[in-house]
Amino acid sequence: MKTRIIVRVYLAISVLCFGLAMPLSAATIYNNSTTDLSTRFDPGTSQVGNEIILAGTDRYLTGFSFEYWELNTSGSQVQADVQFYLNDGTLFNGYASPGPTSFFNSGWFNVSATARSTEVFSIADGDFGAGGLFLPVESNMTWTVQFRGMGTGDSAGVDLYGPPSVGQAYSDYWQNSGTSWALMTNSAAPPLANFAADMVATVPEPSTMALSVLGGMGLLIMARRFRRKE
Repeated sequence: MKTRIIVRVYLAISVLCFGLAMPLSAATIYNNSTTDLSTRFDPGTSQVGNEIILAGTDRYLTGFSFEYWELNTSGSQVQADVQFYLNDGTLFNGYASPGPTSFFNSGWFNVSATARSTEVFSIADGDFGAGGLFLPVESNMTWTVQFRGMGTGDSAGVDLYGPPSVGQAYSDYWQNSGTSWALMTNSAAPPLANFAADMVATVPEPSTMALSVLGGMGLLIMARRFRRKE
């Protein structure tokens, strides 16, 4: 009888460990990749960004992607950089600009000549931590992209979509002059200037995990007591 109880204890511990290893379900908190405006935006070498309003309450980012294009005839190696900002900077026409420091910076990475391609950031690729990148915002944030390395005759930019199917975005965009941010509008596709992007996030449940760990410790203590009684 005691042996059977111990076996059951170990089975329970195995189930517990398996449950802790199961990934949490992720939810789309922003999606602007469904309504293609068939319009391209060429920002040159300026850093430009969309201020977006996230849906839901999941704030541990597990996946981010955006569409870009690149025309390359010079053979130069073009690079891009993606950053995320809180909108807690100085006011521009009464609106808070992106802050002085981003809370995520991909660093410069190579992009290839393409009619259209999607750049993907994920936990699996090592872009975010094991639990996802924490987004320290309730709703509004700005994501930006910047291109460099274009030779003579080259260009690169983002595709315009909108309106978003999940979350919201403003019709204008932020542009960094190098010293300050300004809100701009895009005459190519009025009144929208929303860059194609998608964000997926999850919410960890530390209280549940903590209870599970405590429960597992209790089961281990019970197992040791059964051994002593034998």
